[in-house]
Amino acid sequence: MKLNNASDKPLYLQLKQIIMDDIKSGKYQAGEKLPPENELCEQYGVSRITARRAIMDLVDEGILHRKQGKGTFVKDWKVKREIISVGGFSELTTASGKLPSSQILSTNLIEADEKLAEIFSMTDDKRLLRLHRLLYIDNEPFIIETSYYPLASFPDLEQHISESPSTYGILKNRYGIEITRSDKLLDVVLASNEAVELFRCDVGIPLYAIERTSYDQKERPVHYSYSLLMTSKVKFVINAKRDWHDID
Repeated sequence: MKLNNASDKPLYLQLKQIIMDDIKSGKYQAGEKLPPENELCEQYGVSRITARRAIMDLVDEGILHRKQGKGTFVKDWKVKREIISVGGFSELTTASGKLPSSQILSTNLIEADEKLAEIFSMTDDKRLLRLHRLLYIDNEPFIIETSYYPLASFPDLEQHISESPSTYGILKNRYGIEITRSDKLLDVVLASNEAVELFRCDVGIPLYAIERTSYDQKERPVHYSYSLLMTSKVKFVINAKRDWHDID
């Protein structure tokens, strides 16, 4: 199979997509070695520079990894997430044996729009803290998250938000609020310019989009977030248990 030299899409991106598709289809399994660069060059009719750039992009994105003197291998890089879990990012990541970290991109005090005011059942004080973050797992960008917190429930939260990568930990330790339930809506969207820059991915690749509303022990809505995750880096697990009391 030769690549399309007449396409507006650079050859290294075409080859990169082919390798990605082969990984997703199961042609190359996690831990399996890729063909050497000279074989890729011959198979797809590209130069060694083109093949190397495609591979290095996938290495940088955490999809492949190189072993000195041994070759390039498919990385076991998909992170499992339980879609019905109520835990925060830091707690779930630590529990899985991985290292969480975060970068605050911006914080703003805003007035709730109609949608947010309805989510938080606001009538008088409609001030919210908007927190925009990039969340990492083992130093690799994993989630772009925009979160909203009602300041009537969390006064001065903006002064404490940088104390810990765990916002749920701050809510619990400083305000006595524990998240006991979350409602989530899962969708798939295409990567925007910001996602391309932060995830170092291609324009238009599919991303998971998760809207999450979390409630405290008194069933009050205390947190709303909109998160983007690369579909190539996460798979969701749903654990269902039969309720035998409902069986005739």
